[in-house]
Amino acid sequence: MYSFSERLTDVRVENGYGQKDIAEKLNITTSAYGYYEQGKNEPSIETMRTLAKLFDVSTDYLLGLIDQPKHPVNFTIEDDFTLTELELQIVKEMKEKELLKQLSDNPTENVEKLVKFWRFISEEL
Repeated sequence: MYSFSERLTDVRVENGYGQKDIAEKLNITTSAYGYYEQGKNEPSIETMRTLAKLFDVSTDYLLGLIDQPKHPVNFTIEDDFTLTELELQIVKEMKEKELLKQLSDNPTENVEKLVKFWRFISEEL
């Protein structure tokens, strides 16, 4: 699991910033920022928020609590049915291509056909 200092260093480098660049954005000295990356000091909550916004990641990601840069977004359709952001995008694409309309003509049979076809094309040869 990543520590805050490791994650902070990684996102800074991934975004192409030097320590001096981030220190200037935070209005602190370069050595004060360097202490964050060395694990000698911890930023305030407000500074943590600023860092997360700057790098476009969640504070939980910076803290090493989650491995994805942002929390997954879920859309609740009904109490017992939710979609992730990616699943919703897939449904939108299926709708744009009128596949949902075609499937809805005979949903049970057509979905089963689609499942069988998907299993067929996704089998390893």
